[in-house]
Amino acid sequence: MTIRWLTGTRAAFLAGAAGAVLAGGNASAQTAEATPVAEQEAPPEAVQSGVSGDIVVTARRREERLQDVPIAVTAVTGETLAQANIVQLGDLQTKVPGMTMTPSAFGSNILQVAIRGQRQYDPYITKDPAVAVYFADVVQNRPHGLNSSLFDLESIQVLKGPQGTLFGRNTTGGAVIIAPKAPTDRFEGYALASYGNYEAVRLEGAVNIPVNDSLSVRVAGAIARRDGFTRNLTTGQRLDDEHKNSWRVSIRFAPGDVFENRLVVSGFEADENGTGYKFYAYRKGSITDQFVTAIDPGGLDRELALLATLPFHTTLSNEVLSTRIKTFSLSNVSELKAGDDITIKNIFGYRTVHSTTNFDLEGSRYNFFPSFEDMRERQFSNEFQVLGTALGGSLDYIVGAFWFFERGSDRQISDTFTNYAPLKAVRTSFADPITNEAYSVFAQATWRLAFLEGVSVTAGVRQNWDERSVFARSQTNGVCRLVTADVGGTPLNPCAKQLSATFDNLTYTGTIDWKVTPDVLLYLSHRKGYRTGGFNFGGGRPSELLPFRPEEVKDFELGFKSKFNFAGARGIFNVAAYSQDYKDIQRTIGFFVPNTTPPVFVNSILNAAAATIRGVEADLTFEPVRNFEIGGNVSYIDARYKGFVDQATGADLSGSAFAGTPEWAMGGFAALTLPLPGDGGEVLIRGDVYHQTTSNYADANYDPSIRAPSLASRIPPYTVVNGRIEWRNAFGKPVSLALFGRNLLNEEYIVGGTDITLNVGYAGVILGAPRTYGIEAKFSF
Repeated sequence: MTIRWLTGTRAAFLAGAAGAVLAGGNASAQTAEATPVAEQEAPPEAVQSGVSGDIVVTARRREERLQDVPIAVTAVTGETLAQANIVQLGDLQTKVPGMTMTPSAFGSNILQVAIRGQRQYDPYITKDPAVAVYFADVVQNRPHGLNSSLFDLESIQVLKGPQGTLFGRNTTGGAVIIAPKAPTDRFEGYALASYGNYEAVRLEGAVNIPVNDSLSVRVAGAIARRDGFTRNLTTGQRLDDEHKNSWRVSIRFAPGDVFENRLVVSGFEADENGTGYKFYAYRKGSITDQFVTAIDPGGLDRELALLATLPFHTTLSNEVLSTRIKTFSLSNVSELKAGDDITIKNIFGYRTVHSTTNFDLEGSRYNFFPSFEDMRERQFSNEFQVLGTALGGSLDYIVGAFWFFERGSDRQISDTFTNYAPLKAVRTSFADPITNEAYSVFAQATWRLAFLEGVSVTAGVRQNWDERSVFARSQTNGVCRLVTADVGGTPLNPCAKQLSATFDNLTYTGTIDWKVTPDVLLYLSHRKGYRTGGFNFGGGRPSELLPFRPEEVKDFELGFKSKFNFAGARGIFNVAAYSQDYKDIQRTIGFFVPNTTPPVFVNSILNAAAATIRGVEADLTFEPVRNFEIGGNVSYIDARYKGFVDQATGADLSGSAFAGTPEWAMGGFAALTLPLPGDGGEVLIRGDVYHQTTSNYADANYDPSIRAPSLASRIPPYTVVNGRIEWRNAFGKPVSLALFGRNLLNEEYIVGGTDITLNVGYAGVILGAPRTYGIEAKFSF
């Protein structure tokens, strides 16, 4: 098999620099870096961090020292987000070992989140993610709009591995918890403005108003504008631009010491040109090659040669693109203290999403696969919890029940090989309504053993039930694709089919930990996670419309946490090793439907694989002297398929690499704070580096011709260096002035894409951002 791809793409990396400063979390109050925090069913209300003092979290609904918590989790405070120049959720992977956040095929506002090798490829409403994202205690079941501006946040926590009890479904990879700042009893706030290259403007602010002793209100918002950094020389568009608006209103009502209610209402809107796919590779003799040869012999080779001479952030797509996303969400949390040892809690959530986007998955001047999607969704959820302490304070427990309901629609149009009549296929898939409903009950307890000093045991169990239904319609060139049989079937009339399925699964958590000394913890955990099944509503034959089954993950995690103080130097060192047994893996596989003229290509999720994933994560924070901190974290992941079969063709794909999963990822930071004399304030000088080794962006990427993952699916290694110089409390005033830069070395790198070279015959890639820099001013009151 011969694959031609774009040459001249620079993917150099600074292995020495990255290895010297393994990334990670410093826990200083001044430079509060990423710090592991406790396993939790929702974000803590406060995260205090510091190398010199105890790190206190309210995970598992009670205050605990970070180093006492037997689970691998990373937290990044709102202050660290600013200091590390992290302004969007997609930038967070530089601070969290074992996690990647990349744009999906639908663009950078719709993220693919992977933790420890597990992710969802397509963000369709008939499929659920492997990593759940929570905002203000409420799950955001669709990733649309998640890559919004990060503003006025308390912290972001990343829980790693299957969350078998307190989160349950759809957390086989883990969970990301975003906690906004809550209203306080003080009149306070801030205003921030920044300006940078590509005409980038960011305005952000918040104001907190204590109405009376019982009621406080906090209002916050952010506006982001930026010209696109990818030029489309065919249409003249500036792609990969920013035009986002976000707002939030938080209300806290606490009429006494026993009851509290917290309401968070927020909205997000993006109106942008979309993502600039760049033509990257094609396969000789493929249907794509035949198509272009018929209308422009040698055209693909000439296009690749031309792209190699043009600036890196250039595309030649002949499609005018657009992205429109609008979300609204509401979270309401009520807590009632029913006694000294019992708290009753209720979490109600509501969210709507409307996403309209058209995209060109190959980025060439030839119309291979221009596509359009319109998705609308509305979700409701409610979680009821009872938390308490028993047995004289030696037993902490939580019991509860969860309900989730989602209803929506999804319309997709793909116009393949537009300019060549023998292959032209306009495929329309429409599902309305789509309904997803889930129920679960759960219980978890931690028992501190009186007869074994320092030893605690945690056990939890959760029963999950899921019900899914889809009313599907599908056509190709105006002819119904829904047929009565796989072979010799006739089109349905009317062209519609009702699909439904139910799933259930029992998940669990078990942990034993030993506090060797007040500053050293050892733990061993075993968990089972579950991701619900679903449907491929774009199919036509009965076999394509069968539901795919749930997937399961069972893991073991062995961890060590320590805090040290030696000759005035202080630090925190944590490490976790894990092994996961992964079965019934849901993988996206593309294939041509047999006996269709013109040929029809579909992507389907199948239970195609089983795998073993092993890895190690470590993070270090070190303060050798006062006002100077360095830190690092590193992640190693060995993910191997035990079996991976293309059920459409029978091909063995076990040699595929796990998508979105670099074998090694590491990063680091160094921060120096220089106090100025008198009322001069202080100057913070900070540098951050992130490096990852080779990864892949397609699920089924094994190329039998080279007996290795496809070169067209490969994301070469890359390194990104960021920096910030900030003058804080300038002239003794609550004013900060900063210079910032991201990707200072102007690394040219790939972050994702679409690779279907092995069937359709082409690949297009999404490009990482170039060097960006600017100035920032912040006023606090």
